[in-house]
Amino acid sequence: MQAVKLTIIVDDLNGAEPGYIKSFGFSLLIELDHQKILFDTGTKEDVLLKNLINYGISAPEINTVILSHNHYDHTNGLSGILKYNPDVPVYVHKYWKKPVKKVGDSLPHKNMIFVEEGGVIKDIGNQIYITNAYMSPDYGGIYEQACYIKTKDSFILISGCCHPGLNYFLNDRELIGIPDNKPLHLIGGFHGFKFSDEDVNILKPYIYSVNLCHCTKNIKVFKTQFREKCYLGIIGKTMTFPY
Repeated sequence: MQAVKLTIIVDDLNGAEPGYIKSFGFSLLIELDHQKILFDTGTKEDVLLKNLINYGISAPEINTVILSHNHYDHTNGLSGILKYNPDVPVYVHKYWKKPVKKVGDSLPHKNMIFVEEGGVIKDIGNQIYITNAYMSPDYGGIYEQACYIKTKDSFILISGCCHPGLNYFLNDRELIGIPDNKPLHLIGGFHGFKFSDEDVNILKPYIYSVNLCHCTKNIKVFKTQFREKCYLGIIGKTMTFPY
């Protein structure tokens, strides 16, 4: 099984490595099995492209895009990718076209691949899982999906904003074929979510790291609950799994 490399390309919660631009929104580069996959694309296409180039990747090298939900701060950078990579497949959930507030730019229909049911995305490879989409009442109602990546000895859960709540995506493991006793790494935006003390006691032995990004509000709570396992995301910093 190939090692997995994750690099935050767009974020606004914390700092950035030299040469990278801090910007509102979220985008994460996933590298595995010779593939380069973007999870979300941030707000500004110029920032996304400049940060990718600073990392050493151009838009035509992106093989796949996965979008968590249809808010502009997760989708509007995609137009920059499409200018130079017009046929890149874009995975969205089946509720994507429902009207929402803070909606992102329209996507070309030819690029869109609708995830009807969560599970392994075989067209990408056997290490990538996309969850089912769940609804949150935030901003008048928004559906969101997340992504799991299988590593040699763990799973990584990637969240865009986690509007429905992190527990929905954790509970989804049973439905999409992920064992609930495997080590977990969490990375992404977690909005207003926080674990109850009971949930922390159950999950803490299995959660090996928590990397907070973008819209996460309860930073102090996460740091108290997970202590040395908890980090703030840094744009341009690459994490290699297993590590």
